[in-house]
Amino acid sequence: MYQCQFPGCNYETTSRTQIEYHHIVPKTKGGSNLPKNRIWLCPNHHKKIFIPGEIKGVHSKKSEDSIVILGWLQSTGGRLLQYKYPDLEEILYAK
Repeated sequence: MYQCQFPGCNYETTSRTQIEYHHIVPKTKGGSNLPKNRIWLCPNHHKKIFIPGEIKGVHSKKSEDSIVILGWLQSTGGRLLQYKYPDLEEILYAK
């Protein structure tokens, strides 16, 4: 079973072809292919990811509901996704 790891998303599938890996730090910017740098995202959430400074590709397009994935943090309760919306200063966390 594969599940979108974006907070509040209930998308899940048994098919690997119906879910996408997102590299938190893009490989083109030195990010690794290790699990700590990857997150499963449904196609809908993956299209919403905006990477500041990206000059081409799907992640260079900022929209009113864009999301910036900042990384994972370890906590006593497990991993927490750290993200924000581009026009907000507040950083959000969710399992």
